[in-house]
Amino acid sequence: MPLIKRYSNRKLYNVDASSYIVLDDIAEMVRRGDEVKVVDYASGADLTALTLTQVIFEQEKKLGGLLPQAILTRLLRVGNTTLQTIRGGVNALLEPIPFAEEEIRRRVKVLVDDKTFNSEQGQHLIDLLTAPRMRPIMPPAVAPEANPTNELDILRSQVDLLEQELEKLQPQQQK
Repeated sequence: MPLIKRYSNRKLYNVDASSYIVLDDIAEMVRRGDEVKVVDYASGADLTALTLTQVIFEQEKKLGGLLPQAILTRLLRVGNTTLQTIRGGVNALLEPIPFAEEEIRRRVKVLVDDKTFNSEQGQHLIDLLTAPRMRPIMPPAVAPEANPTNELDILRSQVDLLEQELEKLQPQQQK
């Protein structure tokens, strides 16, 4: 995993290659399949998500159309609600069992609230449907080099970064 140090002047230094690089170089590393780590030179703080977000925005400036304007506008208007929806969708794709079990609990609660089942029957149904023997057998990953956990971590950190940026923008919009 290439280690990139970011200096206070925003220059990026690839420790492994002993050379300065630019955001396009990081984009190329990621396209090759490298997992990069970017840290602040002085504090050691992890700046990977921030840097990857900058790479995405630079790509948007150069190529245009990477993210439709409607999506960007909606993210700013709705804020955290949209980001939570995105996070939920990502989690459902990459971690389907906890998502499915939560959905089972939610649906059974509706049935109990509607008095279709009493609470004991509802709990029994949840226990049956979430039992380990009811879980699907997950096929092995198609590509052995694929690491969904790292991809999920990257997506989560990017959503976290977007949330932070939206929080900064929201007070400005209220002025």
